[in-house]
Amino acid sequence: MDIVIRGANIAGEQRLKDIAIESGRILEISDRVEGRGQYEIPAQGYFVSPSFMDVHMHLDKALILDRYDWAQRENQATRRLTSVYETNKVKPTFTVEDVKDRAIRVAKMCAVNGTTTLRTHADVDPVVGLVGIKGVIEAREACRSFMDMQVVANAFCGYYYENGFSTTSGMEKTLREAIELGVDAVGGVTEADPDPKAHIDFIFSLAKEYGIKADFHADQTTTPPPFHIPYICEKTVNEGMQQQVLLGHCIALGHISPEERKRAISLLKEAQVSICATPHTTIEERILQPAAGGVAATYMTDNIRDSWQALGNGDMLQLALFVARLGQVNTNQELDALLEMGTLGAARTIGLADEHGVQVGKRANLVILQAESAHEAIVSQAKKLWVLKDGNVVAKDGELQVGPV
Repeated sequence: MDIVIRGANIAGEQRLKDIAIESGRILEISDRVEGRGQYEIPAQGYFVSPSFMDVHMHLDKALILDRYDWAQRENQATRRLTSVYETNKVKPTFTVEDVKDRAIRVAKMCAVNGTTTLRTHADVDPVVGLVGIKGVIEAREACRSFMDMQVVANAFCGYYYENGFSTTSGMEKTLREAIELGVDAVGGVTEADPDPKAHIDFIFSLAKEYGIKADFHADQTTTPPPFHIPYICEKTVNEGMQQQVLLGHCIALGHISPEERKRAISLLKEAQVSICATPHTTIEERILQPAAGGVAATYMTDNIRDSWQALGNGDMLQLALFVARLGQVNTNQELDALLEMGTLGAARTIGLADEHGVQVGKRANLVILQAESAHEAIVSQAKKLWVLKDGNVVAKDGELQVGPV
């Protein structure tokens, strides 16, 4: 056996268990694993959880907060448009190596905090071209020993048609080039195109053609209409892409009527469309209600230290605390469900549920938290004692044990 974890506290188990790991997978869970592993981990009754998954990030733009000239900030019609405008001033400074370096730095933050899988968008637009996508793809390869990284080619250029691509064919050519570099999904922004439904159709067509998933920044406005979730659900079913579509943000879910929200949740469930949201606003309506309605839903980091967000440290356990506070979570059972949402729930949103969990046969992607339960881990913001990816110790006591190649 490669590794044996001794005396693990596992959700649903009445007694402490040993966990044997071999060839990257969980071989045995029992009261006592006979024999010794090449590496023995004394869990000492602490909680062993599936590792976290952060399914929506922007590593191409991460850690650039110090590059902005805040004295020259130009306010646009909305805060979001201001962030877009200001970021486009900075994007010309990007190089492939620069993007790669920043993406690796964030991946390290995530790993020591118990995350072993993340999905990142990378903008493809007239300003940055393919620089962002190339840098993130290089980071994905460099981090394989401690992080599984999914890359989304994000068709962000709708905001800047007038300053960039003169035709949609120019945008399509560049986006195809990005996809052909080897991405996992193609992304769209429903508000970023003069014709949102045509944009949605276009993203679906590319996903189908290249055999990859679709990932939208969807319905980010607070005053719908427009509200595109119903159309995306309809399109998902018509294209036979159930369990292959993820919607991010979904802010409008918090600003429509309860009746409309109930209908949207039903459509999401029936179409098997997943959602994720930042845990900072309208969390009850955007995550907790859909999850209670049977939708695969989770919380995510989004931007890290850039024009959109000055915060961010790659800690999903901290995000769970935000959800608990804003969602007015009141019981240990509800807290337990929140930690599960950031682990098993997140795996559902990106189609990895069959491989993730503290069960025999699953990949040994685990985090040992210095707490005796999931709810205690959230409340105490427990230390991440060990982080395992595919049966290898990648972090211990907040220190990365393996490096990028």
